[in-house]
Amino acid sequence: TDPRYSATFCVKYSTALASLRFVGTLTNLRGLLAAPLQANMAPTLIYFPIPARAEVARLLLTSGKVEFTDKRVVGDEWTQLKPSTPFGQLPVLEVDGKYLAQSAAIDRYCAKLAGLLPEDPWKSALADQAYFFCEDCWQVLAATFRIKDPEEKLKARQEALTGSLADKLKLMSKLVESRPGKYLTGDTLTHGDLAIFVNLSTLQSGWLDGIPKDILNSYPALKEFRNSIATVPEVAGFYAKESDDIRVNGFRADA
Repeated sequence: TDPRYSATFCVKYSTALASLRFVGTLTNLRGLLAAPLQANMAPTLIYFPIPARAEVARLLLTSGKVEFTDKRVVGDEWTQLKPSTPFGQLPVLEVDGKYLAQSAAIDRYCAKLAGLLPEDPWKSALADQAYFFCEDCWQVLAATFRIKDPEEKLKARQEALTGSLADKLKLMSKLVESRPGKYLTGDTLTHGDLAIFVNLSTLQSGWLDGIPKDILNSYPALKEFRNSIATVPEVAGFYAKESDDIRVNGFRADA
């Protein structure tokens, strides 16, 4: 008799085959069990309802079609949440049960998730340059939030309009005018573009007492650039669903 077809061989072969089938079934079962977990692992962006420090991240994830939860904290929620955050401040991005703090870190991470962080090192640096210059511009007004007297606060902001803030906006205008394409690094939207958009939109929204809604009329290049970002389909779609005064008045495309 051919030894390949002996009773002992057949038993061993059948046992091995059954084992392989079991391993395959187990592998498929593991895949099925893992699938729902993966669906629930979308990041959660946690911030207050206003645009401010979380809006760039919201727009990056939206523009990149990344599934995420936009959790907007109200009332006593912040008091309960604060002790669990890394630095006792918002925004934070929750990923797989872990918190990432600091808006710059969050925005860069979201840009990477969304595929909007340039792979080319130079273009990536240019996007960062614009992003961090926006922070320089914001710091001009940041000190005014600590002024308690309303009249003094208005005075400080009006002085900035013709002084330090005006200087920053002129420099931003030069940056925008020198861009090589529709966006700051060429033909692809980045976190730098969205940072400028958010900052300019905030300035013209009426949210900041003492800053006129027509401020960008003095900076036509910035006005045109802000409006071009506002008309990006994903950005326009995001704001079409928002109804608060800040976003309606400052963040939508010009009529």
